[in-house]
Amino acid sequence: MKFLLISPFTSGSGSAIRFWNIAQALVEAGHEVVYSDRKASGVPDLHRCEKVRYAQCPSVGSKPFDILFSLIFFTLLFIRHINCSVYYALKPAPNNCIPALIAKLLGKRILLDVDDLDYAYLSPGKGRQLFRFFFDRFPRFFHLVTFHTPNLGRYLSETAFVSQERLYYFAQGISPDFINEPLPDPAGVIPQSCIYIATLGITSDFGLLIPELAVLCEKFPECSITVVGDGCRRGEFEQSVDKLGIAAQVTFKGTIDHSKLPYLLARHQVGINYMQPAPVNSYRAILKIREYLACGLQVVCNDVGDVDLFAAYVHIRPTLKDMFEKVEELFRHGVGQSLDGRRFVEEEYGWSTLTNQFLERLEQR
Repeated sequence: MKFLLISPFTSGSGSAIRFWNIAQALVEAGHEVVYSDRKASGVPDLHRCEKVRYAQCPSVGSKPFDILFSLIFFTLLFIRHINCSVYYALKPAPNNCIPALIAKLLGKRILLDVDDLDYAYLSPGKGRQLFRFFFDRFPRFFHLVTFHTPNLGRYLSETAFVSQERLYYFAQGISPDFINEPLPDPAGVIPQSCIYIATLGITSDFGLLIPELAVLCEKFPECSITVVGDGCRRGEFEQSVDKLGIAAQVTFKGTIDHSKLPYLLARHQVGINYMQPAPVNSYRAILKIREYLACGLQVVCNDVGDVDLFAAYVHIRPTLKDMFEKVEELFRHGVGQSLDGRRFVEEEYGWSTLTNQFLERLEQR
């Protein structure tokens, strides 16, 4: 089959990484794939697979015009590849779903991937209302809607009114770069080390971690914390760390090329993941936990999103204080590599396995 995969957003998000990995897995399964998204300045290039035909929509620098321009671009791209069998849209946004509906009128099979409750991150107002309108109404027109957490599946069924036979649980997988990363011997791991990966923008929770990091650094003067990610609040966080006198132990790495991240992860002992227990976060699949486990880290996290899937392999604690008490315990008693967690992620969340199951589901209809 020939697949046309269309992302309405830029390539720097976890959603884009998910969709790009699906594209590569489809190619490896023997299918022809055309992939397109929108251009963004300063975003590392994720597209390294020569077997995937890639077409990027240019940016005109204004969000409303970018949406309109990308709608036209994706429509023309579909016309160019009108011989495709499947039009697969990422997220229920108008700039990729309207071309999908055109494709449906022309007899194409159209699919939609919903991987988050996106509108819930917007401030209350007309923009949020409009985004929710599309979010709740577009999915019901697709032949198959894929989702990656049980809560999203319930939302799509009960609120967006997608019938159960047109819903498919397509789990959040893990990039081969992480699964294939060789684990270093114990001498190659930084002692008493933690790593935290997240965006440092307006919605970042990292500021809540800083007081606990200060306590950890005071108790373990030799420990080191690496922060990976960037955003508009990074400077604010760096100043807070400096004021608490722990700048020598906390290193801000900024954005790191996705292909180089596994090597960095595998050199650390503990991966920290924290998200506030807000209702919107209950719909999220936690990619970082999968990446931490794939690289052999001990994972300390709170009970948000789909962490229950990994309960046997991670340390789940209810509060930030409890989380960092667990980190202290690990430092005191020795931090071994999570080999069982790595094996579990490799067996259950490899993209080739997940995509082959997805293709079997497509053949049923």
